[in-house]
Amino acid sequence: MVHTFPPTIRLAALTLTTLGAVACGSSDSHAGHSKANQSSRNADSVDAGQSDAATQGCGLHTSFPGDENCILPPDPDEGLQLHVGPADYDDPDALWVLPPGGEITQCYHLYTPNDVGRYYYGQQYRMRPGSHHMIIIASNDTTSPEGWGNCTTTIVGAIGGTQHPVEDFPPGGVVPPEDAGLGRGLDPHSPLDLQLHHFNPTDQPVLREVWVNLLYKPKEDVTTNLGMLGGLTPVSVPPHTMTTVGNTCDVADAIAPMPVRIVTLFGHAHAHNTRFAVYHDKADGTSDTVYDSYDGAEAPTYTYNTVVQNPAPDPVGRVSGATSGLLTLQANERLRFACDIDNTTDNTLTSTNEVFTGEMCNLFGSVAGLGFPCFKLPAGTPAPAMP
Repeated sequence: MVHTFPPTIRLAALTLTTLGAVACGSSDSHAGHSKANQSSRNADSVDAGQSDAATQGCGLHTSFPGDENCILPPDPDEGLQLHVGPADYDDPDALWVLPPGGEITQCYHLYTPNDVGRYYYGQQYRMRPGSHHMIIIASNDTTSPEGWGNCTTTIVGAIGGTQHPVEDFPPGGVVPPEDAGLGRGLDPHSPLDLQLHHFNPTDQPVLREVWVNLLYKPKEDVTTNLGMLGGLTPVSVPPHTMTTVGNTCDVADAIAPMPVRIVTLFGHAHAHNTRFAVYHDKADGTSDTVYDSYDGAEAPTYTYNTVVQNPAPDPVGRVSGATSGLLTLQANERLRFACDIDNTTDNTLTSTNEVFTGEMCNLFGSVAGLGFPCFKLPAGTPAPAMP
């Protein structure tokens, strides 16, 4: 039976758009494990029906770092798992192994295993070391086989992702009362591209592997779409130069009806970023710093609700933090974000998917509503690559 989503929910797969090509690698396809509820090979026998799969581990034992990040799939009635990894850990195809000094951004095309339409809210992300980011993209390719290849669209819909090896939403599994009705629709066997950026600064090979659990939410409990927020900034910093770049996300440009409640925010940057700050510019002319990161490529994700207490930002001590409580943009208000970049290299840093030789200043997050794409660029400016 096809699950018919209300229009405000079906748009979830198209709420985050970019004005440029997604940077992906070759179209060579080597399939691995990607379906829900597949147990990893070389894993100990563990009951996959435990209620909190993300805290159990999966007993994986390989020669690669990051086995401890493997998570069990949820019970099939409670959610699904997307697993991108090799079918044989003892002798993985070379495409799964990143040698020392290697770096690659590529997409893995797959289809969700749900036979009927579902809604989800809870999300659990796990990646092995060397994984810089994962973006889950709603694809328009409904015929290609599962496997590595090029992303299939230049204007894409992102429905989730992370830039941390371990990340859960909501934090600690606690749902604040204002988020009780939030959810995102997922059609049966939805085609997805998982954009994966891997780099290996170590002297040992690493494995390209990720796990994602999407936890179902009853249809009758979903009243508001969990939309995506995204803003890009062109970057071009000459050698041995320090500069600040940034952009704005204005309510006037939002798809979601006003006001816009921000659910999460995270800055996406690379190794030469020394500060990523986000300001809430209010209609009365005042401005608050709502996000402040000094962690470069490891910029944190902060959640804004009535339950989570974020660490307070400390610009003097250069300690990352954010405001706490609800973050809502009213009419004529905006988010303004800025990145301090210190180019210590002999080459110009541009918006490319290289952690040490490229740089980015992109703002992402989620909102209660249809979505909040804010990709305004100066006239004639080429769009930067999506991370």
